[in-house]
Amino acid sequence: MKKLTLLSALILSTVSLSAFADKGYYQNGGFNNSQQAITPASQVSSMSDDQYVVLQGKLVKQLDKDNFTFRDASGEITVDIDDEVWRGLNVTPNDEIRLYGEIDKSLVGTEVDVHRVEKAN
Repeated sequence: MKKLTLLSALILSTVSLSAFADKGYYQNGGFNNSQQAITPASQVSSMSDDQYVVLQGKLVKQLDKDNFTFRDASGEITVDIDDEVWRGLNVTPNDEIRLYGEIDKSLVGTEVDVHRVEKAN
């Protein structure tokens, strides 16, 4: 009888633990402010370091693993997009995208460190 009780407790605890297990995929949600102003690429170099920007345009060229040339109607800027930022999104040079990030100024130049990528509607 003790074995049956112990086995029942083990089965119930296993079932209840599996109900709380991670689903195996990354979910990220939050507020999307559609009224946020788009920053022209041509203005990025004159803005302050670490300033938050939203860019809308196209990635036209991959420079290396994480760096790309971004182009909008006003000009071009280098953007840094780490692997985890893509979150499974695939884009081509024909896709209009929106990039959310902050300006990173260094001795080498100015680029945007991207935190989020999404296709523009």
